[in-house]
Amino acid sequence: MRSKHLFKDWQILSSAGRVLVINGFTFNLGFYMLLPYLADHLQHNLGISGWYVGVIIGLRVLSQQGMFLVGGTLGDRLGYKRLILLGCAVRILGFALLGIGQTVPVLMLGAFFSGFAGALFTPSSQAYLASEYPEQKARDKVFALQNLTSEAGMLLGPLLGLSLLYVDFALVGLVSAGLFTILLIIQWRFLPELASQNNTMHTHSHFWKQWGQMLTHKAFMQFVLCSSVYHLLFHQLYIAVPHEIRTVTQDVSIITWVFATSSIMGVLMQMPVSRFVESNLGTARGIGLGMAVMGSSYLWLNLSLPWLPALPFIICAVFFSLGSMLVFPLLGAYIPKFCAPKELGSHYGLYSCIGGFYAFIGNISTGWLLSSTNIDHGWIWTGLACFGVLSGVLLFLQVTNHVKNQTTAFAR
Repeated sequence: MRSKHLFKDWQILSSAGRVLVINGFTFNLGFYMLLPYLADHLQHNLGISGWYVGVIIGLRVLSQQGMFLVGGTLGDRLGYKRLILLGCAVRILGFALLGIGQTVPVLMLGAFFSGFAGALFTPSSQAYLASEYPEQKARDKVFALQNLTSEAGMLLGPLLGLSLLYVDFALVGLVSAGLFTILLIIQWRFLPELASQNNTMHTHSHFWKQWGQMLTHKAFMQFVLCSSVYHLLFHQLYIAVPHEIRTVTQDVSIITWVFATSSIMGVLMQMPVSRFVESNLGTARGIGLGMAVMGSSYLWLNLSLPWLPALPFIICAVFFSLGSMLVFPLLGAYIPKFCAPKELGSHYGLYSCIGGFYAFIGNISTGWLLSSTNIDHGWIWTGLACFGVLSGVLLFLQVTNHVKNQTTAFAR
């Protein structure tokens, strides 16, 4: 029955929609086959000091998260397909340099290119997908499908990377670059130029005026500031959870089980959860409940089970994934409600940029709190839960009021 529903969902996609949904799988497959092993390669294979490893990894994050707004704005002006293709080309270069690089300058260049590539193609890919499906229900469904394929890539990427790692890390980098080369060719051949952009490119006002309008758009900024808590909560899966696992037990294989649980649930449950939201909850309640469940999932880490130390972390991953499946596709699909079709790229870019800032501040804060010997970790998990619940309540109220105001304006 589930495969029948999935096949039906796939059938409604346009040819461009199918290419973009497949993008989610290939992007994450290539990304996660390399990035999880990069720090260990730099430190143990190349003998680079921890400080330089931090700089290289940080540069990749900064060049992506900090440049999302630029990439999105360029997509609005130059065309989403061009930016997607350019992003793939830049990532090919970046991952190849990370794979074969032996010196810090070359590796820093590879880190910058691999991060900047994401800033180029991610907002344009989201904007293209949103433009292709202007009707809200169809847009919710196609964003959920893209999230499903992204989870599949996130699951298989580390496994493929680990198998290649037994040969050589350079092979990991080159195969990952090869995947993006294939994706570049597929998109160049099968992804059409977006028809709605043909008459709007190069006709925008100065970009700083557009940025100023976004920053002073009260409803949009309220939504972005609250919804960006998602990124703060999500990135704790990479910082706080592994740190706590190493604190509780020396069995680091639990980290693999946590990520595997999250990815498998995303692959198996994303579309049933999305159909449940459509049938029973609606956007406002789906977003609000999803954020609350994501934040509250960290409370399970207060549970201490010396006889089965992995269980609290697995339960945390289950509830975290459930919350993420509820909220993530809805957030991405709701952004177009705040802007004209020709400005989608810049709006997605600003949304991702602020989300990256939240993640950066969250990582620094929780890293400092977890390293302190004077702070009970239970307070950290409670704080994350409060962030999730508060954000969920505010988003529920904002979306409800926004829909009500739009309905009233339409009636007039």
